Amino acid sequence: MKKILPSVVLFWIFIFLNTAGYAQEKVEEINVHGIQGVAVGSDLESVDQITQRAINEAKIEALKKAGIAENIASFSDFFQSENKEKYEELFTSDILSDIRGSVKDIEILDAKKFFDQTNRLRIEVLINCTVIKYLTEKDITFDAWIDGVGMFYPSETNLMFKVKPSKDSYLKIFILSESEAFQLFPNDKELSHLLKANTSYDFPSELMEYELYTDKKSEVHRMIMVFMKEDIPYTNKVEYKKIIDWIFSIPPDMRVIKSFGFTVVQEDKMKE
Repeated sequence: MKKILPSVVLFWIFIFLNTAGYAQEKVEEINVHGIQGVAVGSDLESVDQITQRAINEAKIEALKKAGIAENIASFSDFFQSENKEKYEELFTSDILSDIRGSVKDIEILDAKKFFDQTNRLRIEVLINCTVIKYLTEKDITFDAWIDGVGMFYPSETNLMFKVKPSKDSYLKIFILSESEAFQLFPNDKELSHLLKANTSYDFPSELMEYELYTDKKSEVHRMIMVFMKEDIPYTNKVEYKKIIDWIFSIPPDMRVIKSFGFTVVQEDKMKE
């Protein structure tokens, strides 16, 4: 395992504390209590899945109670389903840029399980939580230009592209497919660094190759880019739900999300 020098550790602690302080000025935390959420299950769902849907309904109600009404009607579909198709749709919509709040510190006070008149399992939960209400709106002058991302790539070829942000920013890039999910940038060879405004940058750098691979006839990939005014680290497992939760922890004026779908194909299998 690679050792991290104490000076590097102190540097990241400094960055985290400064970022946390900067973000804190742009949010209001509202404690809400006794919020109910209800979900009725189907034959294909487990008890845990139904319970999670009930919790998600309570989260939506908590956002409403805290006065965050923007995009709740559309956004509730994603909370309720939490499946790959819905997250794919979420990353290709404007909701990630426009939503004005998120929910954290969920405490489940009670969970009741019983069968309704149609003999379907009904779960009712009662929660306390904290709603993060953003005090800022999307910065319409903060954007990023991306060039070079194609729609199809033969397996074992390299992904190459250019980015140019409109403001000084930091970048996180994620790749998700049916078979794998990982953070493309930064990585062990390419460290996070400031991208200067209106300056074009080549990805990858000369230190790295972004080789695309699939052992299937074809496989759909999604690349998610998050540009940020502050270097906010991503420390979770790479998956749709956790990326969305992390994005929602960043005030809207501090982030820009770009998402691209492309297909990697096995040329030999295409000829079969």
